[in-house]
Amino acid sequence: ACSMVYEPAEDTWLAAEELQELLRGGGWRLCIDVGTGTGVLASICAASRVETVAIDLSPCAVDCASRAEPLRETGIVAQCDMLTCIRCPLPRGSILVYNTPYLPVEDEGVEGLAWSGGLREALRAARWASNCLPSGCLVLVYSSLSGSDDELLGLLARAGFTTRVRSIHLFFEDIKVAVACKGHG
Repeated sequence: ACSMVYEPAEDTWLAAEELQELLRGGGWRLCIDVGTGTGVLASICAASRVETVAIDLSPCAVDCASRAEPLRETGIVAQCDMLTCIRCPLPRGSILVYNTPYLPVEDEGVEGLAWSGGLREALRAARWASNCLPSGCLVLVYSSLSGSDDELLGLLARAGFTTRVRSIHLFFEDIKVAVACKGHG
């Protein structure tokens, strides 16, 4: 366990199922896990022998993920704000996974940014991917607490992605995973 880093929960495991399904299809060259936290999702990619980059804004998360197996052996873990450290365009056959933080946080510093965002961050990733992911998939996790995902799904459709959304209902929210792909498979 890593203090001050979001522990994997239902949202992470839902994303993990979708990511494992994608990876079973094969042909992947690169996996980038944005907001990696403990490195669980990046570790799934690395264990599938896909070149893996795990990034997070939080220095605590970077430290935690850098200790995760098999990331410690075969992955790259870096601290940066979302995709600012990733060069565009990504190679064909790339997967971009982002379990967006969506908890309401009062802190406006690095920790506040690392824990909040939701659909705003999902849209930011989708805009980036629409310009920088010519062939591959985007796996976005977000909560219904963040609002309607109509804008996100419309943006992905206009960018040429075929998208499916899976959700689970927990207490007072729906956790959603959008898997958006284009030109792969």
